[in-house]
Amino acid sequence: MYHEKLSKFFKDKGLKQKEVGAILGFSPAMIGRYLHGTASIGSEFIISLSKNFPDVDLNDLFADEQNKVNEVGPVYEKQNILNDLQEIEGRIHNIRLRLADKKFEE
Repeated sequence: MYHEKLSKFFKDKGLKQKEVGAILGFSPAMIGRYLHGTASIGSEFIISLSKNFPDVDLNDLFADEQNKVNEVGPVYEKQNILNDLQEIEGRIHNIRLRLADKKFEE
């Protein structure tokens, strides 16, 4: 699972949860939840991870192990994934702004 790969990635770099949290902009407790698989990561985490650790392979991190053996699957470029995530976040932000402008009457 991705949380085990994330743990190994940071361990190989000699980083502790507190250090990872400081680098990525998340609390050490939240990083712990991500690394133990008790919380699902979101786009904000993935974007920060990719920006702060450009050597992380998002394909390897999230690929299902069964699909990696003797099977060629689609390879997504990191920049395309980041652009897609930023576009989605921008759209969500715009929807929130439009909803905030609406006056809902009961």
